[in-house]
Amino acid sequence: MRRVTLIVLDLLNTTFTDQSYARKELLKYLLQSVDRREPTGLYTLDRNGIHVVHDFTTDPGLLIAALRKLRGDSSQMVDTPEDLEALTGTATPEGAAGADHTGGGTGGTGGGNAASQAAMANAMQQEIARLQTMIEDSALNFQSFQQRVAITCTLEAMQHLAQSLAGLPGRKSLIWAGGGFPFSVSDNTMQLAPAGRDSLTDVLPLYERTWQLLNDAEIALYPLDVKGLTSNQPSASIGVPGNPRHPGAFTHGADWRQQDTQATLATFAAATGGRPYYNSNDLAKGFREAVHDSEQYYLLGYYLDRSNTKPGWRKLAVKVKREHVNIRARTGFFVTSTTVNPEISRDSDLAAALQSPLDYTALSLVARWDPVQVNHEAGRKSVHYVVNLLPDASLIDTADNNHIALDFVALARTSTGQPVDRPIGKKLDMHPTAEQLATIKEKGIGYRGALELAPGEYAVRIVVRDCLSGRIGSLAAPLKVE
Repeated sequence: MRRVTLIVLDLLNTTFTDQSYARKELLKYLLQSVDRREPTGLYTLDRNGIHVVHDFTTDPGLLIAALRKLRGDSSQMVDTPEDLEALTGTATPEGAAGADHTGGGTGGTGGGNAASQAAMANAMQQEIARLQTMIEDSALNFQSFQQRVAITCTLEAMQHLAQSLAGLPGRKSLIWAGGGFPFSVSDNTMQLAPAGRDSLTDVLPLYERTWQLLNDAEIALYPLDVKGLTSNQPSASIGVPGNPRHPGAFTHGADWRQQDTQATLATFAAATGGRPYYNSNDLAKGFREAVHDSEQYYLLGYYLDRSNTKPGWRKLAVKVKREHVNIRARTGFFVTSTTVNPEISRDSDLAAALQSPLDYTALSLVARWDPVQVNHEAGRKSVHYVVNLLPDASLIDTADNNHIALDFVALARTSTGQPVDRPIGKKLDMHPTAEQLATIKEKGIGYRGALELAPGEYAVRIVVRDCLSGRIGSLAAPLKVE
């Protein structure tokens, strides 16, 4: 079975300097080591989401040419703890609110004038402490907001990639090159650990859904830490006069953060059957080893215990009766509420598919435009289209009288990316007759829709979702209305 490799350069969670080094090392790998038999795709992630640098190709020259045109992103989404400490004097989520800011007066026996001066000095010191606390709280609250946005962007990018590969058979390797994930993962609970000042419970469903889609798409994640070997020596520029923290606290904190980053990379990789790469300046070797790691593999199936519908992490273990063999396989999978009832995620799934720059492949479909017709509404025309789903037995629930339920949705955007109108769609819910079922099994399922558009150029995305399983297929097509 042919392997597929995706390489993502994470510009969102990586400093500009590290972005440049990662790009240089990736070029070195492509020039020296790429396998011409294996389709490889190149993507980037920034604050605007996932982007295709070059689609899958076996020609390394095309990837090299596309990578040479790539520019970095000098604006990192989340301030580093070092940046935050330079601004506020503390890199902890609590800030200075709990610190002791009591001020001492100028003691002495100088009478009323000295006492008045001491009281004024004490009041000024307290006011400075209050202002410092306000600055810290504002900065920490903003960092917490940035953290939430970075987490959402990162997880949504993984979801788009998983959906784009869901229809391809076999194991896929996803090499994620960046400065670390904007969250931490506990190996014991597989839950999203709090970051900043939020509990981040709002993104937990997104997080669990991401795990589910990665596993469903048979994606093994290979996170590559582009920081390489790091030294946790404190910078001379970091520190605020009067900071009561211990001088060694920053070094200890930086060391802990690096260990936490590496632990998260390792846990994420192990849970998907991949391997992490960190503490090495030879990033080209990391790219090469990640690609070669999946040269040989076995694909094993398992049945989900439908009687246990409680959401959560399910552990998996693979054992072989042979000595001196190392087995690497995913350590488990998530069962979410959408696993049991796909209808729960219907709206969010459709919205994600409509805005994604990638085509979803879990359902195979083709579409065509029919001749444009004059509309009764002045300045608009009716653009008819036909969507055909290829024959797929898994769309039919034979246990429920051959039940079929599909959502068909289309959205047109202008050349600037703005939606022309709300998504237009229809739900097809049917129990076909024997004659209809025979036709569906032979020719698939067809749907005819229409868009009302003014003359102009558009990009139209068409999405089809199986309501019974949650699988999605989508495609994008240019359209010119004259």
